[in-house]
Amino acid sequence: MAKTDRKPDHGDEKLYALRHSTAHVMAGAVLELIPDAKFGFGPPIADGFYYDFDLPRALQPEDLEKIEAKMREVAKSDVPFEHRDMRVPEALEFFRKRGQTYKIDQIEKLAKEGADAQSDDEVQDGKVSIYQHNGFVDLCRGPHVAKTGEIKAFKLLSIAGAYWRGNERNPQLQRIYGTVWPSQKELDAYLEKLKEIERRDHRALGRDLELFRIDEELGSGLVLWLPNLSIVREELETWWRKVHKARGYTLVYTPHIAHEKIYQRSGHLEKYGENMYGPLELDDGTQKFWIKPMNCPGHIKVFQSKVHSYRELPMRIGELGTVYRYERGGALHGMLRVRGFTQDDSHIFCSWSQAQEEIGKVFDLAMEFLRVFGYSDPKIYLSTRPAKRLGSDELWDKAEKALADALGVREVRYSIDEGGGVFYAPKIDIKVMDAIGREWQGPTIQIDLNLPERFDVTFVNETGQRERAVMIHRVLFGSLERFVGGLIEHYAGNFPLWLNWEQVCVIPIRDSALDYAKQVTEALSKRDFRVKLDEKGDMRERIKDAQARKASYTLIVGDKEAAAGSVSVRRRGSREEERGVTLDAFIARLAEERDTKALPPDFTAHRERSIADTLA
Repeated sequence: MAKTDRKPDHGDEKLYALRHSTAHVMAGAVLELIPDAKFGFGPPIADGFYYDFDLPRALQPEDLEKIEAKMREVAKSDVPFEHRDMRVPEALEFFRKRGQTYKIDQIEKLAKEGADAQSDDEVQDGKVSIYQHNGFVDLCRGPHVAKTGEIKAFKLLSIAGAYWRGNERNPQLQRIYGTVWPSQKELDAYLEKLKEIERRDHRALGRDLELFRIDEELGSGLVLWLPNLSIVREELETWWRKVHKARGYTLVYTPHIAHEKIYQRSGHLEKYGENMYGPLELDDGTQKFWIKPMNCPGHIKVFQSKVHSYRELPMRIGELGTVYRYERGGALHGMLRVRGFTQDDSHIFCSWSQAQEEIGKVFDLAMEFLRVFGYSDPKIYLSTRPAKRLGSDELWDKAEKALADALGVREVRYSIDEGGGVFYAPKIDIKVMDAIGREWQGPTIQIDLNLPERFDVTFVNETGQRERAVMIHRVLFGSLERFVGGLIEHYAGNFPLWLNWEQVCVIPIRDSALDYAKQVTEALSKRDFRVKLDEKGDMRERIKDAQARKASYTLIVGDKEAAAGSVSVRRRGSREEERGVTLDAFIARLAEERDTKALPPDFTAHRERSIADTLA
């Protein structure tokens, strides 16, 4: 079975076992229907399960119905799941006779290495663990339900491609995803949630609303921001810069490529080289440059452009810097998983005596960001030192204490993620729920214990001696591409007024009202609102089109409104019109909504525990 990190949405032990068992029943059904099938891994995952297959033909959607029907037969037969241990030579012979080449590959790997980092399988006392039901046998350590009759409310969902062991150099397999729940009611609720997720899919909305495009000739994983979404990005970046300047950040720009020696010194080539683009060989191959994968080394060089006194600290450096990292083709997903992205990296250089306060300020800023965008139910994690790490225990003690104390003085409720820090830093992870209750990775705050040592980052302290600087690394947006892709789904395309590409659409009822419609449009434009005058065609179609374009407000004006200097207002998503609103009153209302960055009236946040609750 493939190894998947156990998360809360994988379910408790009972639900985990149910999903695991249903995966086996599905694999057995596939093998019955397609005897030449060869199967790979099949783990429980968040909200369901999957199995990978090497098949003689491509699966079609109608195949899922046949597999489901066979699964129901097996479930109805109520056969037991039986466990036994099998010696390695016996297991190899067993699966060799059945032509299960992927199982042979796995057993040989286990026999050589004892365990497999990609799976839960292992060899103990020369044996591997086997589970079987209804003639289907697989390497497996469980857990499982007692009998197949316990499997009732399930549904096969989709077919996708996947490489054996996740390596694109290996054969491509066909993956079947499914879900299972303890009751039909829970299954029905989950399927309804999937419909809502599909309705909000940023790839479909991106196409329909002309927001972004991935052009295969340009390159997969590289986002073209179309004019509408470019407006959203411009507003986000302008606000980001304003907020950071007000908080004492120095905004910088660093090159998109750099000499390989800086990435050798930083450790990026050693640790992440396979995910970097390059080298670019210049000057007849005597110079090797790499495309920037991270902004950190550049910010260190900015800090080191001169010697800093303790009186100049903290120094807060920020950048909206574009970086490039290789992602396997199968992992790319719209704007959420890409190969080129802009990251709002900031690094704070300070002393240890300043670290707690600076971390606290970053945390407060992160909470402000989340409130603005309507993200709810923040879950705070303090991720501590992993077993394999750089730096002394004394440094880790200091760093973990600074992070914990920053949360402690704010009386923030948080969980300890024991060993969850990266090899060079403990960190605060903030995870949030979107409008339909899905968890997203939010801001992170780290104390980097690696790069200050590698680059000898120092300042002159009160005694005139060089002292190692503390380097706090933090992101709020993270990847702008991923953040905005998430916003599209969070808002279902219905962006708040301050971000929307079309804030107002003005529609004259008839030609006699056109001059007044132009006056309304000009008055709004002078107040820097993004406004469209739609004067041609059937009025009902124009109103419908404005709603489809997600215009925040539609103003309908006729001779009556022209005489009164008023407008009829239709809010996005509403069929009701508010009549007789004076133009000045509407503009004042609109300005307040924009300037306060209010969430739109048609937005409903997921509600479990608010940011205020977290800080209580």
